[in-house]
Amino acid sequence: MIFKSFEINNKNFSEQNIFLVYGENEGLKKDIINTISKKKNIEFKQYKFDEEEVNQKTEEIYNLIYSGSLFDKFKIIIINKASDKIYNFIEDIIDKKLQDCLIFINSSVLDKKSKIRNLFEKEKQVVCIPCYKENEIGLKKIIFEKLKEQNINISQESINLLINRVSGDRKNLENEINKIISYCHNKKTISFDEIKILTNLSDNFENEEIVNYCLSGENKKLKRMLEENNFSTEDFFILLRILNKKILRLINIKTLQQYEKNTDAVLNQIKPPIFWKEKEIVKKQTNLWNLNNLNKIMKQLNEIELLSKKNNEKGVIIVLDFLSNICFQSKNSF
Repeated sequence: MIFKSFEINNKNFSEQNIFLVYGENEGLKKDIINTISKKKNIEFKQYKFDEEEVNQKTEEIYNLIYSGSLFDKFKIIIINKASDKIYNFIEDIIDKKLQDCLIFINSSVLDKKSKIRNLFEKEKQVVCIPCYKENEIGLKKIIFEKLKEQNINISQESINLLINRVSGDRKNLENEINKIISYCHNKKTISFDEIKILTNLSDNFENEEIVNYCLSGENKKLKRMLEENNFSTEDFFILLRILNKKILRLINIKTLQQYEKNTDAVLNQIKPPIFWKEKEIVKKQTNLWNLNNLNKIMKQLNEIELLSKKNNEKGVIIVLDFLSNICFQSKNSF
């Protein structure tokens, strides 16, 4: 049974447990999987496999799908990089009734002759959702809604630049929007020139990832990232803004922990909400840092930014040393 991506929000899918999401729009596929998973309104455990693993561990995966567990009341299984090579496996699980389980088959572009595509299009008990590249109207809507939530103003010229740079992929767009939100901490407007600088870092590692490694004490990974990329002074100012935002968030978490010891409960209170994929990283950072040292870094951060602006030629070295020192301190915070 075929559904278009925009129809998903209005469907219940109470009778369907197996979904094929295919196409080149990785961001849209991720959103669809999350949306359908949340419709169950129940706590679940997620498992991910790729096609090769399914073919190598077929019996184990069958057991996972059909065996009950005292600990995992509901399971969501995602099979990535799927093709016609697992057609028999898919056909077999479609014939059997699933309980307490959702299965998502994630494929890239599938042509009309694809066996799994034809299977999902024809069978009524399963769902097929094509995920093509976003058009300009859809991308503009996402930009407008996401930035409106954060009260950030952006020009039409800047919107057009973003659309040109994300190549029709929602995942790429979300990455760029997250950069803008991080950069605009306490700012309500971002200029075209600032957007141009921010979105020009696509060949470098994600800035969020660099800062996360810094605060998580991942010294080797941080060193490799910084060595393999060519950063300008402007790039480091962007990193400092992201660091500022993440330090403030950790200070907020540590303050709340004085009254609530359950870390998950505290993380669920944080605004804006922490992205699900970042929660484990934030937990690790929370365990590594104490409130006193976080406040010291906040004070140092403002001093470093001023110092690097005054010494433009040495700005990159100043910020590099600062990030490396924070990474070292994370191991010795308590």
